[in-house]
Parts: sequence; structure tokens; C-alpha cells
Amino acid sequence: MKVTIIGGAGGMGRWFAKFFKKSGADVTIVDKSARTDEIAAEMGVRHTKIDILRDSVGDVVDTDVLLLSVPIDITGAVIARVGPEMRKGSLMMDITSVKKVPVEMMSRVTGEEVEILGTHPLFGPSAKSIRGQTIIFVPVSERVGALYRQVYELFERSGARIEILSAEEHDRLMSVLQGLTHFVLIALGITLKELDFDVERARAVMSPMYEILMDFVGRILHQDPRLYALIQLNFEMGEIHKTFLAVANRLYELIAASDMEGFIAEMRDAKAHFGDTERAMRDSDDVIEAKIERGK
Repeated sequence: MKVTIIGGAGGMGRWFAKFFKKSGADVTIVDKSARTDEIAAEMGVRHTKIDILRDSVGDVVDTDVLLLSVPIDITGAVIARVGPEMRKGSLMMDITSVKKVPVEMMSRVTGEEVEILGTHPLFGPSAKSIRGQTIIFVPVSERVGALYRQVYELFERSGARIEILSAEEHDRLMSVLQGLTHFVLIALGITLKELDFDVERARAVMSPMYEILMDFVGRILHQDPRLYALIQLNFEMGEIHKTFLAVANRLYELIAASDMEGFIAEMRDAKAHFGDTERAMRDSDDVIEAKIERGK
């Protein structure tokens, strides 16, 4: 199987280049980065150093699988550039964190005999293996063929947890699981800055649970802020942001009014909606115990 990765010199592009090469595929990375030659040589894969939005598409589409690993804000432009040139019987797949718009566009601009697969890997380029990692597949039922089945079987055989979703369900779930979670953690990080709170000094008195929480804040802040801004701007986050801010303000007002019963009622209602909080306790206890063991 021949796999070409547009954006192959970036973090996720390199991750998938290594993954497909290890699986026996003939891999080519396509990128405009000045380091494209060096990165390709390090991985032992072929390369084409071009700006896909400006230069001739050329042989880029002469492949079985064309994987798009580019920022969300240019994904549409890249699809429009290469989609019409895709050859019959090939497969186009993307790995962006939103799905409705890319999947619709891939379906629209490619020929009917081109297979389409939207994917969303729920891990980053620091992942050591795909085993145990979740990847969401958003197939287009009328554009599924032999290459889709090959890719599916490869991920399954490699130990990935594959979840099949529609583009609509994916974006609805991820707007909360990713969008809202990132928003809350980034807001917490900014609040620490506004309070001039000394995180490192406070670590001496943090319980493992709060240290884990602070590490997740730091994990988000450590990464590319542009990526997190694009996630907030590309999901339909407006109503979610409004709801979160309204809840935060409601809790603030209850506390300001010393309304203990009102605060307790809010927590109890949230617990009833959440579901299996006992399982959440057990699972989080395991995480805390593992951190304690590593610290011994």
C-alpha cells in the first residue's frame, strides 16, 4: 500500500509516517518545511518538498492513501486543491479534530470512485504506540471500499480502539469532551496567572489529585496555543461557552449569598445526571495510586 501524507513533516504527520512505514507501507511525506528532507531521511521515507496550496499537485495524488495532516484552518483549502485530482480507487483521509465540514468537502470535491474516510486520533505525537489508543472513524457509507477495509484492519491489528461515529455525532461529542474541557483548563491556567499563584511553590503541599490536575493544566499550556484556539473557533462552541459561564455565575451567586443548600442541590443534581460516580471514584483512585507509586 502506498501512503502519501500531506503535512508529513509536522508532529502528527511524522507519527503516522512512522506508523504506516512500520506496517509495511511505501510512505511519502509532502511538506513545505525547510526540514522536510532531513525529517524524511531520519524516518527512511520518500519526500516531496512543495507548498501544496501554491505549487503543482503533480505526483502527490499518485498514491493509494492520501492522508491530510494539516492545520484545521487550511484543511478545506488543501482538500479543494488535491481532491479533484485524486485517482479512481484511491482513498482520501483526514485527521483533523472536527469532522462535519472536512468529510462533507472530501465527499463533494472528489470523484465518486474515490473512497473517503474522516478520522480523529484521540492522541498526540508523543504517543509511543497506537495500542490501546482511541481513533474515531467517520466513514462515508457509499464511499467505502477495499482500501478502507485495509486501513481499518491495520489499525485494529495494531491494537487501536476504533469507534465509528457520524460526523454530526463526532462534532457534538467533541465540542464538550475537547472544546469545553480545554476551555476550562485554559481558563484555570489564566486564572493562576491573574492571581500570581506560584504553582511550583504550591506543589509541596498538593495532594496527588491536585498535582495531577495541575499537570493537565500545564500539559495544555505547554502545547501549541494556535491549535487550541482553532478548536475553540471551529467547533460550535457558542452555546457551550454561554452555558458554562452561566453555571459558573450561578455558583458564584449562591456562594456570595451564603446559600449552602442551593450549592448542595446543584452538586446533587449534577451527580444524578453524571451517572456512575462510583466508577469515576474507583478509576480516579487508580490514577492517584499510580502517581503515588511512581513518586516512591
